[in-house]
Amino acid sequence: MPTADVLTLGAVHAIRVVTADDGRRAAPFVLDECGWRRAAAGDGAGTALLERLYDGTSVPDGFRITAPESAPARLDSRDEREMGVDQTHQSWVVGGQVVVKWMTEPLVGPHPAAARLRRLAAAGFVESPALWGLIEWRDPETGHWVPVAVAQTYLPGTEDGWTWAVVAARRALRIDPGPAQDFAADLGAVIGRMHVALADDPPALLSPALARQHADEALAALDLAVELTEPQDPRSHALLTEHRSRIETVLAGLADAAGVVVLPVHGDLHVGQVLRGPEGYAVVDFDGNPTRSPALRAEDAPVAMDVAGMLVSLENVSQVARHGAAPTVDDAEAAALDWTALAWTGHAQGLFLSGYRRGLGDRTELFEPALVPAYAWEQLCREFVYAAQHLPEWLYVPAASLRRRVEQS
Repeated sequence: MPTADVLTLGAVHAIRVVTADDGRRAAPFVLDECGWRRAAAGDGAGTALLERLYDGTSVPDGFRITAPESAPARLDSRDEREMGVDQTHQSWVVGGQVVVKWMTEPLVGPHPAAARLRRLAAAGFVESPALWGLIEWRDPETGHWVPVAVAQTYLPGTEDGWTWAVVAARRALRIDPGPAQDFAADLGAVIGRMHVALADDPPALLSPALARQHADEALAALDLAVELTEPQDPRSHALLTEHRSRIETVLAGLADAAGVVVLPVHGDLHVGQVLRGPEGYAVVDFDGNPTRSPALRAEDAPVAMDVAGMLVSLENVSQVARHGAAPTVDDAEAAALDWTALAWTGHAQGLFLSGYRRGLGDRTELFEPALVPAYAWEQLCREFVYAAQHLPEWLYVPAASLRRRVEQS
């Protein structure tokens, strides 16, 4: 294996980039009496990676290491365990203090995560897990740098957004007992502060070519949603087909957004990307939307993309909460709950936007609200695509949102 495809992490650990059927992939390896094998949590590869971040030894061509100037306290513990969550990549908790995230999907660049994480760390943004360090590999064919491992502070006692937000919605809808909590304004303020931390001053502007690319990819997402719903969700397919012309007009309007402020946005923002715990909120996973092309995913974009993503996800939260309700007595009660869910969605979205503007402070030039409807329609199309390709049981969520949108139009 070429030297550029191996980064040693000490005497018996390494990160290896190997060629698979679907492209190159990276993984941690450990050397034992039988030779090199794929490392599992508990084999010490996570601890070895943390030590490698700060040991000062040279890095072979094809890899690079980013670590904060002042190293956190090194961990003596070799305690490693897998995080008990279902996610795209593989994450281990090391020493009870650090999450090491091994990027196990195909290494396709350009990739947005490393630049976003470095920028947040440089800006002192504290509402995301602190960066301990990251390792990137350069694709020799494209020259793109792609992260292969990321280390961030572990936040014990936090809950995934799809847990805490749905609980709050179910209480607000009186499905479950307990005090209702208006969380959306605080959530919006966090996202506003995140965007300020990511922005240049003065900020960059969207080019005509990139605006056209945003429109083209949004229209392609609609085409794919129409195609994929035909066999799996005929009712949604019929609605998308019936209203296709109107949706296309909204999405095509993104081509006219040249000159709007852009910055390195999160790119895949929804409540599931925000942890909540005793210390407040923490935004995670800056890998970008996997349904976008890598090139566009890594480009700066209008913050309206993130705002729209969160607004759509708040509606999705109400759908999940409503879907999980106990069977109602009759149709009238079901209809009443639907209306209550609709009212809660609008209330939460309004609070989010007010909190978001508060978080922006005097950087109001960063946000162009006129773009939100187009990005919201695009996100809904991508919800259909993701569900059809990866999570069919999720189809009821965008289906319900689509029905609501066309009924209100």
